[in-house]
Amino acid sequence: MTPHDTPDSHAGEALLREIAQREQELQQQVAEARADAARRIEQAQRQADETRERARARARDLASAAAAEATRESERIGKEVVARAEADAASIRTQADAHRVKAVEMVVREVLGGPA
Repeated sequence: MTPHDTPDSHAGEALLREIAQREQELQQQVAEARADAARRIEQAQRQADETRERARARARDLASAAAAEATRESERIGKEVVARAEADAASIRTQADAHRVKAVEMVVREVLGGPA
């Protein structure tokens, strides 16, 4: 028996082989865990991208709806303003017609020196 063939050396070699095997198993587990983590990160990134796109689409829809509502409200207010302006103009025309009649009567009275 050589000094390298002692029962302790066989036990030591077996222990080293077992340690090496266990290290390989652990490295494999670490590699699998990293690959799994990368897949999960990629999936989370896709979900985040989808969520952001849905939020952007919703914001566009809300902005479009708000713009449409603002346009409708603007048109309604514009119609009210035009209607009020037309009513004011009609009132002013009526008053002007009444003043015109009085002005003609006054001119006739002043020019002719008597009642119209």
